[in-house]
Amino acid sequence: MKHQLFAAVFSAFTFMMNAQHIEAVKQESRNFKRFYKVSDSIYRSEQPSKKGFSEIETMGIKTVLNFRRKWDDSNKAKHTDLILKHVKLKSKTLTEAEVLQVLKIIDKAEKPLLIHCWHGSDRTGVMIAAYRIIFENWSKTDAINEFRKSEFGYHENWYPNLIDILNNLNVSKIQSDLGIDKKRFFE
Repeated sequence: MKHQLFAAVFSAFTFMMNAQHIEAVKQESRNFKRFYKVSDSIYRSEQPSKKGFSEIETMGIKTVLNFRRKWDDSNKAKHTDLILKHVKLKSKTLTEAEVLQVLKIIDKAEKPLLIHCWHGSDRTGVMIAAYRIIFENWSKTDAINEFRKSEFGYHENWYPNLIDILNNLNVSKIQSDLGIDKKRFFE
């Protein structure tokens, strides 16, 4: 009986250690207003300038994922060796299928990875929240609370649908589609 109790307590402790919430940390920069380190491999920001692209390359960032619909990064990142990815997203009509598409890119991208849109708020914020839920095992509530933090600039009055997307994510299906083994959260 003692061994079963110990195993249960140890399992719960291990889960809590692996499900730690490490909040995004603002990075000092002359070239960005909203530049945050989300994890050891993920950063978020607004649209980088030419100097911003140079700065992130110097920092060691390898890949940039852009969500802007009418603007790619090829011109501003022209003199860098950054890998550029582009998924055109519209905040008002975002779907779970698009979230899955982006999460697949995040999963396979060479890291560290910078994720951005125009302001680094809505499209970037919802994808960071989905990343937290799917890859870091955050609760939907915790991920949404971080998404809503004022420093990230989410325009909730304009795009309340983004909260609905997060609340309705089919986490187990998305994790299965991504090949994420739930056991990894307990190792």
